[in-house]
Amino acid sequence: MAAGGVPAATLQILLTLVCLLCAASGLQQIPNYDLPDMYRSFTRNRIWYPPAVEVIVIDLGNTNSCVAGYAPGKAETMFQFCIPSWVSFLGDGATLVGEAAKNHASAEPEVTAFGFKRLLGLTRYHWYEEGIVQRAIERFPYKIGTRSSDWPCIQVEAMDGTVKQHDLEDVASMVIAQLKVKAEEYLGRQVEYAIMTVPQHFSGPSKQDAEKAAMIAGLEIVDMVSEPVAVAVAYDLRRKLRKGSNALVLHVGGGTADASVVTVMMDGSPGILSYWDDPFLGGDDFDQRIVDYFAKLVKMKHGKDISEDSVALGKLRAACERAKKALSDQDHVQVTVESLFDGVDFSQPFSRSEFEELNDDTFQRVIALIRRVMLEAGRKRRSINIDEILLVGGSTKIPKIQRLVKDYFNGIGKEPNIRVEPHEAVALGAVLHTYSFD
Repeated sequence: MAAGGVPAATLQILLTLVCLLCAASGLQQIPNYDLPDMYRSFTRNRIWYPPAVEVIVIDLGNTNSCVAGYAPGKAETMFQFCIPSWVSFLGDGATLVGEAAKNHASAEPEVTAFGFKRLLGLTRYHWYEEGIVQRAIERFPYKIGTRSSDWPCIQVEAMDGTVKQHDLEDVASMVIAQLKVKAEEYLGRQVEYAIMTVPQHFSGPSKQDAEKAAMIAGLEIVDMVSEPVAVAVAYDLRRKLRKGSNALVLHVGGGTADASVVTVMMDGSPGILSYWDDPFLGGDDFDQRIVDYFAKLVKMKHGKDISEDSVALGKLRAACERAKKALSDQDHVQVTVESLFDGVDFSQPFSRSEFEELNDDTFQRVIALIRRVMLEAGRKRRSINIDEILLVGGSTKIPKIQRLVKDYFNGIGKEPNIRVEPHEAVALGAVLHTYSFD
């Protein structure tokens, strides 16, 4: 029997992943990645929870968060559902979560929180952690205050002028709660247990805050899985690479980036040889370069400075984010914003080459992450060979990033591997980690 009392034979059917999921609910079928036999017939006994219950995976992110799991009785299918990690606090006390909050941000950016995962567990009396908080204060339109003189919190002004403080774990729990509801709606029953993915650098307090957020949302966390380890499981490094082999895992998301050298240990399990992260590097930075470019263009063409107009900037940012994503598959796009300011519509062509030029130095920061993690790995071993290059996170879909990574490792003749959808790899690996072990 596998975890939660699921028969091994059922697990084999599970990973065929052939059922089409309900489009109206937003649930996505995870494609068949031709996963190896190691995930089809073995047991797991490291974690205890009552038999015959569902255990879901929560992948809390700075930009987007996902819930994934196995749906027994639903054509033996694995499911995944993702929402934006955004929460809006309206003046009347109501709260918006996910897509609704992200859409509301253009109207009231000062009451809409996002990117708060990176602040979980940080204190304001530690110089390094306070540095991260200060950078967040400079970047985010909402206010970040302090609770009990030590812990950062989100401050929002109500309609009556009072300022309310929201603990970060409370805000994170709102995102997790919505994911839990979506999973329960699909499964048709209550869910109480979850595995949570966490960045490799998360400290004890950060993990505790993440676990508390899940608890507030009604979930008991029975295990935490390092994100690079989850990726290693998703790509089956245990069977694909020989013992002592290494893989470079590059994770570039919407707000943060990290690089890891994952090595296959003597017992076959994945281990982290070296790791380096940048808490403020990702799709938001790429978007900002486009926003700045078009804001200057608006000033030249219309004589209007929108740099202090939060509503106009919010509309422009949304359009720029869409353009960035489209340029991963197209060479040219049209950036259009209806009524950008004073009833003036804005429309301007934009090319992939322009996008790459605007972000050239930002892309180089991604390569600097790889350079640093390779240096750290080299200090631990006399020679370090990379046998596999794995790209994770939505921003690794950007063609220029893929080319730069390939050029950096040109000597080993390896193509960056994106066989698993970049934004699905962490959650997929965590589900496999949950329902499989030998």
